[in-house]
Amino acid sequence: MHVSKEIFWISPLVDAIFFFSLAMMCGIADRWPRLPAIRVFVFFLTFLSIYDWLTLTNRLYHRACLLLAFGAAVAFARWCGERESAVLRFCKRATPWMVAAWVLVFAGIQGGQWLRERNAVARLPPSASGAPNVLVLVVDTLRADHVSSYGYARPTTPNLDHIAQQGILFENAISTSSWSLPSHVSLITGRYLFEHGVGNVQPEPWLGWDGASLGGYATLGEALQQSGYRTAAFSANRTYFSRDLGFGRSFIHFEDYFHSPADMFVRTLYGREFARIYLKRSDHSLVKRTLRKLGWTSLLDQDAEGSGSYGGAFGVRKRADMINKEALDWIGRDRPRPFFAFLNYFDVHDPYGGPRTYPKLAWPQQTTIDQYDNGVRYVDDYIQELMKGLEDRALGKNTLVIITSDHGESLGQHHLETHGRALYWELIHVPLVIYYPGRVPAGVRIEAPVTNAAIPATVLNLVGAEDSRFPGPALGALWKTPITATRWPDPLAELAQNKYPGQHDKEADQFIPTATSGAMRSVVNSKWHLIAHDKFGDQLFDWTRDPGESIDLVETPEGKAAALTLRVAMERLTRELTKKK
Repeated sequence: MHVSKEIFWISPLVDAIFFFSLAMMCGIADRWPRLPAIRVFVFFLTFLSIYDWLTLTNRLYHRACLLLAFGAAVAFARWCGERESAVLRFCKRATPWMVAAWVLVFAGIQGGQWLRERNAVARLPPSASGAPNVLVLVVDTLRADHVSSYGYARPTTPNLDHIAQQGILFENAISTSSWSLPSHVSLITGRYLFEHGVGNVQPEPWLGWDGASLGGYATLGEALQQSGYRTAAFSANRTYFSRDLGFGRSFIHFEDYFHSPADMFVRTLYGREFARIYLKRSDHSLVKRTLRKLGWTSLLDQDAEGSGSYGGAFGVRKRADMINKEALDWIGRDRPRPFFAFLNYFDVHDPYGGPRTYPKLAWPQQTTIDQYDNGVRYVDDYIQELMKGLEDRALGKNTLVIITSDHGESLGQHHLETHGRALYWELIHVPLVIYYPGRVPAGVRIEAPVTNAAIPATVLNLVGAEDSRFPGPALGALWKTPITATRWPDPLAELAQNKYPGQHDKEADQFIPTATSGAMRSVVNSKWHLIAHDKFGDQLFDWTRDPGESIDLVETPEGKAAALTLRVAMERLTRELTKKK
């Protein structure tokens, strides 16, 4: 598991507060003269510390950790009881040094980060006069057919629709993968999975990634920095879009982990234990009712991809309002320079729905889809808030805004509940809107299938900073010279093999080919969608007539010819891009 370096000052701080509370209780118990309060306190501190260290390894059962910690605590408490005066003197002398060490770690991490960012901005070259700002918004897990402007019956996205009406909407944008990590790498490098190779989480080097992350490819942030842009990312997906996965190379400033006391708490060992035992219970449990009465509701806003993606406790969700606040605060720090900000909103991702305080919407509140749509509308509201924040700062007219998603969501289709196991249409068809007042035409809709991995090349083209390291082609050609759509490269989507399906999607392996048993690739043209599995062959769908992809046509005469054509196109594109490396 990748861990942010901030944990080195957060964990001692949270544990100190926890242990101080324990010390207060032992101090009260000291009023009973027969109770050896010091020995009891030493026992509890030793037990909790050793249990913490043993459990962090994730290599022992909880019962074994408890027994070992208990035995060590009994022995150490007995030893300290025989040397009580000396132990107390040692603690009094050691405490100032411990505090000093914590201050040094805190200052080194936070101060070092601040100094690094300041120096990086100071080293930026001058930007071009009138250079536009760039804002890329990724609404994690948003499938296109739940966006109103893509034909969805519910008014889930009135604000996104308004932006689309003033810009360009790509009706058939295809994500490069059906889960976050490889898709985000493509979004900032412009490269497909077969090029960058980040199909699963990779071990983090002890000395940091340096230039080896993301397949070693240049990133959009690096290219814009060379044109004088200050760059930042603000991520609510803190498992698969974070600095420690190597994305930090693309941005001078990166805000992902630790933005609330509740989140700090659940990322420590005892915070995770508390969440594992108590926060997975029903909403009517005593602990949850107590937390609500105390107003500590942020602990109950659980995140599926926080500290417990692999069976542990959930983290605390980082909501769109916090992402906006972080981004707007950063934008306001250095107005003379143009900025590039990359935002990941995670509120559409499961568990679905906005926060408890978000008003109930007009549609029924009964199904998973209802909750999913709640999350979509919630994010849409905060997209409007972000745009208003830019307008209030007089930045709206000189900011290029791109809105997309990293992948869709199954929502029960094809025996799947979530994403990342297959490449069906609902998993890779994502929204893509480009808004740039006065620079791109308003109200244009483009039908040609495109990949959203073209975003880096498109941004650089629009801001006048062409870079041959991004293969493109830039999407601008499609609205400037519409005839090019007939020769546009077919978009690809890929999945590396992942042998560990999520709990929701294990049963799907019995019915459909999934990434559990082999890698997958797909290619889309103006009519057909070919899905190729390493072990189980091909599937072919006419997505124009059958967007739910319920009828596999690969064995029909027409389907066989189409599949052969798409196979050839897939291999040709792969060869061409490989030559450009």
